[in-house]
Order: sequence, then C-alpha cells, then structure tokens
Amino acid sequence: MTKTSKEALSEIALDLFARKGFRETSIGDIEDAAGLKRRAGGFYRHFKSKDAVLFEGLEAMAAEMVAEVRLEDVLQRPDVRAELIFIATSLLDHAAQFRVLRLLLLREAHKVPELEDVMQSANLKLARQDIVPWTEHALKRAGKDEDATSFSLLVFGPVLTYLISLDRDRPAFGLDQDVMLESWASYWAGQLQPVSEI
Repeated sequence: MTKTSKEALSEIALDLFARKGFRETSIGDIEDAAGLKRRAGGFYRHFKSKDAVLFEGLEAMAAEMVAEVRLEDVLQRPDVRAELIFIATSLLDHAAQFRVLRLLLLREAHKVPELEDVMQSANLKLARQDIVPWTEHALKRAGKDEDATSFSLLVFGPVLTYLISLDRDRPAFGLDQDVMLESWASYWAGQLQPVSEI
C-alpha cells in the first residue's frame, strides 16, 4: 500500500519532531525535508498547523492500538499461554510500528501537556476495551476472585517494562523478545489455568 502525500508529510514531520523536538521544528523545516517549496502552501494543503500533524498522528496511533487487540480474536487461541503470547506480541508489534511517535511523546510531553492526556486516554481505552475484559475472562475460567484491573497490571506490567527497554535499544537483561515472552506466558498461564484443566 503506498502512502498518500499527507501520510508521507506526517511521517516526515513526526521524524523531525522526534529528532529536533516539537517546538524546535518549524513548518519550514518540514517543508524542506519533504521537498516542498517554503511558504507555497504545500504543507497547509494537508494540515492546518504543526500541532495538527502531531495530534492526527497520535489519534491514528491510538485508534490502531485499540484495534490491535480484540478480545474475540484472543479467545480463538487454543489455550491461555497462546492467548497471552497473542496479546503481548500484538502490543509489542504495534509499539514498534509507532516507536518514533512514542519516543517523541516521552521526550516532548512536558512541553505539550495535551499529549499526555491523549496517550492516557488511549491507554485507558485499550485497557478497558480489551486487556481488562480478557483478564476478567481468564480469572473467571481459573476460578479466581481478583480485581481484574489490578491483576491486568500485574500480568502485563512485565511486557510494558520490556517494551520500554526496547525503546532504549537495550532489551531487558539482554533477553530476546521470544525468550522473554515464552517465560512470561508460561508463568502466567500456570497462574491462570482454567479450573476444568486442573
């Protein structure tokens, strides 16, 4: 699938924001990097402002992140371990796809406070829509009476920690992603084994 001019311009702008900083990047810088003539309107044919580029990129990331993990897709896996691997792999793959934007958020959120609100909202939506319902389902199958939201954090916290280590190009403990996920999923599958299989 080829990118539209708007998508290409957005990608160039987000890359510049990540490398130079959001406030430090001018629209002229974006036009130069995109091969557009400065002040000829090429940028404004697609975006009304520099902020619009950033927020549209965030909205796209948030929408894809929430669409990435669907409970009905997870439950088609053959067992709890496979469900866990599916969820974690989906989250890590999505994170890799949007790494530039996420690193930008880490660097720039304090300069543009609205960014934190957008990401917090996306993370909460993902948790409420898919992660917590899966955890509720898994706890019920396992005959456990735990708070699903808190338990979700316990289960998926290690995946998020590993994700942060990947963002820094230093995988936690030097572990390969597959090795890490196998160990993690095996442990939690043991904790969440359905009652019917005990």
